[in-house]
Amino acid sequence: MMNHGLGRLVATMAMLAFPMVTHASFIGQDVNATYYYPDTSTPYPFAEFVPPSFTVGAGVETVGNVEDVTFINVDFAANTISLTFDTVLINPTWNSTSFNGVVFTMAAPHGILGATVDGSSTFVGFDNSDVTFNANQIFLNWQGLSYVDGTVLNLSFDFKPNPVPETGTFTAFGIALAGLAFARSRKRN
Repeated sequence: MMNHGLGRLVATMAMLAFPMVTHASFIGQDVNATYYYPDTSTPYPFAEFVPPSFTVGAGVETVGNVEDVTFINVDFAANTISLTFDTVLINPTWNSTSFNGVVFTMAAPHGILGATVDGSSTFVGFDNSDVTFNANQIFLNWQGLSYVDGTVLNLSFDFKPNPVPETGTFTAFGIALAGLAFARSRKRN
C-alpha cells in the first residue's frame, strides 16, 4: 500500500502532467464596461454602466445608460455577448467619430481568436470589422450607425484552446513514476 505522502505526490504530478484540455470562455471572467466617445482614450461622461464591473454568470450582467435616452442591456454567455438597445428616440444615429461605443476590459487575458456578428442581429450596418480586441479588451464601435428601440446585437467569439501537454511532459511523468516505483521497491527490501 502506498503511503499518503507518496500518493499525494503522484496525484499532484498527474494533475501537472495531464491538465484538462478545455476552451476558454467568458464565464467567471471579471469584466469592466465603459462607454467611450469620441475615441478610445476618452470615457464619455454622459454614459455609465450599472454595475460598471461584474463577474460573468447567468443573465444580464450590466445595463448601459447613454444620456438617459438609450439603455444597453448586456448579457455575456460562455462564448457570446448579446446587447439589446432600448431607446425613447425615434430613429437615432450614433455620431461619426473615430470611436463611439463600448469597451469591455477583462481582469485577465480572454484568449479570443476571432469574433463574428450573429445572423440574428438586427443592428443594421454593424459587421465583424466593428468588433476589435487586444489581449484583455473587446471594442464595439457603432459610430455612424442608426438603431431603433429593440435593436439586438449578438456576437459569437472563438477562443484559443488551453495548452495540451507536450510529449516531453509525458516522458518526464513516466520517468518520475518509474523512479517512485524503484524507490518504493528498495524501501521494501
